[in-house]
Amino acid sequence: MFRLLPAKYSQSNEWLSSPRGRLFVQYECDLLRQLLPRLTGYRCIQVGSWGFDRCELARAGTLCQWRVGVGDDPTADIIFDGRHLPLASGSVDAIVLAHGLEQVADPHALLRECARVLSDRGQIVVLAFNPLSLWALRQGLRTRRSPRFRPCSAPPSAGRLCDWFHLLDLAPEQIWRYGLGFPFFGNAWQSGKSARGFASVAWCAQAYAMVARRQVAPRTPIARRLGKRHPATAAGLARRGHRGVTCRR
Repeated sequence: MFRLLPAKYSQSNEWLSSPRGRLFVQYECDLLRQLLPRLTGYRCIQVGSWGFDRCELARAGTLCQWRVGVGDDPTADIIFDGRHLPLASGSVDAIVLAHGLEQVADPHALLRECARVLSDRGQIVVLAFNPLSLWALRQGLRTRRSPRFRPCSAPPSAGRLCDWFHLLDLAPEQIWRYGLGFPFFGNAWQSGKSARGFASVAWCAQAYAMVARRQVAPRTPIARRLGKRHPATAAGLARRGHRGVTCRR
């Protein structure tokens, strides 16, 4: 499993600068080129800094895009402490959580904040490493000489993230599996729409991407209960109108 850093936040710049890290970021950019244009609305924010630049976030279908960084990030537009987003509730139409769950000490608290600032019918895209993959198991080996990815907190699995989404009134719509060597040389695989042969090995993918949408129950007025129920008047009864003129309802 992952070995967590004792520091409060981790950027994992050493692993991102390695050849395998750059190749992994390239795979993610190819996947984001398919997902970001589907995000619509006015405001879109990226929570957490990652390997790709602002040009990838500009592909979103929203009018404005901002980057919210964790800790000391000179490239971010807004800095926050990893727990409380300095944004109003329901003010964001789309959120890209690019490995932000691995960069904070409490990933569930960060996801609650993202659900709070998300507007009605807003969308969120979460990119996270798979803690059940063979790649994650290799990161915990002490004999490795190559750079290792050591997050601040263990990322949730895809099943647990779905449970978190349901608790926050978020409905998962798409799940993508990707990574180095999976499935077969790094192409992204969408669950439920690809060949069935990939389903048996989906658990060992290096990372996954999940797209969810905010669901808000419609508010319907509740009729007041009356102490006595009067019998309903038969429809179409003739009533006397003004000056004895017969009218029907």
